[in-house]
Amino acid sequence: MRKVLYCIPFLWICCTDSPESENWYKGNLHTHTFWSDGDAPPEIAVAWYKDRGYDFLALSDHNILSVGEKWIKVLEEDPGGWPPSMTKAKLADVRERFGADWPITRIVEDTLEMALTTLPKLKKIFEEPGKFLMIQAEEITDKYDGNPIHVNATNLLELIPPQGGNSFLDVLQRNIDAVNKQREETGQVMIAHVNHPNFGWGIVAEDLIELRGDTFFEVYNGHPGVRNWGDDAHPGTDRMWDIVLAMRLHQGLDPLFGLAVDDTHDYYKHKVGKSNPGRGWVMVKAQALNAENIIASLEKGNFYSTTGVILEDIQINDRTLIIHIREKTGMSYRTQFIGTPKQFDTSSNPVLNSQGEPAHITRVYSNEIGQVFSETTNNPAIYSFTGAEMYVRAKIISDQLQNNPFAEGDLETAWTQPVLIK
Repeated sequence: MRKVLYCIPFLWICCTDSPESENWYKGNLHTHTFWSDGDAPPEIAVAWYKDRGYDFLALSDHNILSVGEKWIKVLEEDPGGWPPSMTKAKLADVRERFGADWPITRIVEDTLEMALTTLPKLKKIFEEPGKFLMIQAEEITDKYDGNPIHVNATNLLELIPPQGGNSFLDVLQRNIDAVNKQREETGQVMIAHVNHPNFGWGIVAEDLIELRGDTFFEVYNGHPGVRNWGDDAHPGTDRMWDIVLAMRLHQGLDPLFGLAVDDTHDYYKHKVGKSNPGRGWVMVKAQALNAENIIASLEKGNFYSTTGVILEDIQINDRTLIIHIREKTGMSYRTQFIGTPKQFDTSSNPVLNSQGEPAHITRVYSNEIGQVFSETTNNPAIYSFTGAEMYVRAKIISDQLQNNPFAEGDLETAWTQPVLIK
């Protein structure tokens, strides 16, 4: 009799037995406004997302929450430089959209100033039960040895200042720990995620392998300066993801989930080279549109990330992973099923700098990690487990260029979360 092998995956992504009441919700978890270094008042940012069919949005300004009193100057023209300035033209835009008495302004020493709208007030204006949700967030903005190390905290209650530390990993770990400590002490569900690891080359795969208490990082970030694709000396975030998954799972640790986000800063000038909205988002399958359910689904891996490719469904049974793609007329789709075998070469070699010392660059790992097990243009795209895989994830690539990409040549893409094979 022929022996049949059954592969039982951990259902880290949505599956066939999920409740019928679950719905897909579209959201962005990384957004900036005039509360830190965005170029728009918060109501302009929120309106952009709500008007375009997003279901939830997290405002995540640098080392600040959108609460309390903050006044900014209103200038005749933006003089350029960083951060961007509020201008009278932008003020007129806000009043045209929200009313002549909006927002609150004052004159201080012959200078016009505007009060920034707080998150509680934004919630009253924009939130609708079951239709649109706002989640409080912060980008904890830290550094080590001059390199940026940023962590987003989503649905936190109180501001978390950057924690500092004695190494790249130590800074990262201390900030993750601070988020988890607040969650434990307050009982409020909240998550941390590692931002744009290749921004300033501040974070390498080994940091994410050793990191504890976090299961999220940005596999895609829409800011033009974050180097999603890496370079000749640094792996892109896709390659980094597989290295971290393989080495963490080999050690018996939790997997890492990949988020797509905007990291929006620029709302008024839409072009390559600006950090515009609408480039990357998550599609979360949850029972209800509230922070508790959204975070619960994220923590289960019950979501996918995308820059434009939309999936109808992701199904898993004991034999197959099935991806149903919502096709756009005239477009074709290529689905790669990517993973690492259970038996793989775990060795790695350091990258040396000009002085012959280990550089802060991801080590060189075997090509057994992050293999393309199979590739298909079929829809649905189906992968049959063999039992030899440690994990399998899908990357669905359209032949459609993004209308407003973070870099020229970027194709609309979606990423599912890893399925662990036991």
